[in-house]
Amino acid sequence: MPKYNIIYTAPNNHPYLWDGSELTKLEKTGQENLMFSGKNFKEEELSEAIKACKEVALQMFPHHTDPEIKTVEINVST
Repeated sequence: MPKYNIIYTAPNNHPYLWDGSELTKLEKTGQENLMFSGKNFKEEELSEAIKACKEVALQMFPHHTDPEIKTVEINVST
């Protein structure tokens, strides 16, 4: 079963990782493969998790009326 991270992109194009309770800014240098950690969400959890992420994003950035939130599937090798 695939698992996902939820990423919010702020108006200043900075990406934030949603961990289920807060957004953590991700640092990118452009030189590495970006691998996310933190809370992994199952597909059936995504709807509620995205809704909660959007609420916190709007608190952090109240003028960002249409927040960009995307899911990133986590590739797990077995």
